[in-house]
Amino acid sequence: MGALLMNIQQSVSVCMRKYATFGRRASRIDFARKPLLWLLAAVLLQGCASMSQEECLNANWTVVGEIDGQQGRGLDVLDDYRRDCAEYGVVPDVQAYVAGRENGLLLYCAPENGYREGRIGRQPEADCPPALAAVFRRNFELGRDVHNSLDNLRASSYLIRSKRDELDELRDRRTAEERSLEQDPLTDDQATAKRNEIASMSDRIDDLRDEIAVAAAALAVSLVRYRDAVGAARLEGHFEPFEDELLREVRLFVQ
Repeated sequence: MGALLMNIQQSVSVCMRKYATFGRRASRIDFARKPLLWLLAAVLLQGCASMSQEECLNANWTVVGEIDGQQGRGLDVLDDYRRDCAEYGVVPDVQAYVAGRENGLLLYCAPENGYREGRIGRQPEADCPPALAAVFRRNFELGRDVHNSLDNLRASSYLIRSKRDELDELRDRRTAEERSLEQDPLTDDQATAKRNEIASMSDRIDDLRDEIAVAAAALAVSLVRYRDAVGAARLEGHFEPFEDELLREVRLFVQ
């Protein structure tokens, strides 16, 4: 474990070198005592598969494979390493890499990590070992269901909010035009134009009312699916709090 943490620490420093402040700080972080920072480092490294000359020349391919396994990277990342290291005359040790990766996958394919991957909407790249694949997939789907249902709930809520805003604006504009029609000195052509505009706004207001009613029905379905997804996740032992602020807004829309 000590070697793995040291490799993560070195890799973060190299990967983030272009972000000088973080790169300098990464070399001083005690990942062993700060597990949350370790998780952050793993996320950062997912977008940093390339290897520098120093990394190629000094790579412990077992450790590299273990880190990649823990991050759920596919085996095709080896092609990237081959290309990067060929420039420096280094050929990855495939056997050592695969052995390390298999060890890393034991952590990646844990049920709680499967849930986390689904919950953040990430699509797995790696195939879990047969003994872990079914449980990983089950928990991944639980997380994915929460992610997707919450996304749908937010999208439906935003749609209703935007249509309500448009409706309120149109009502105000129509009221102003009706007042102008009654009070302002207008030519016949101007009055006709205002009446046409008022009629057009009234049509759009009617359409918006219908659209909001349809969107509210869809929102009610999204709400049920979100609650069911959270309930299913909790039954499997996952800590999944409800998005209370969003739910308060949703309840107002579906009343």
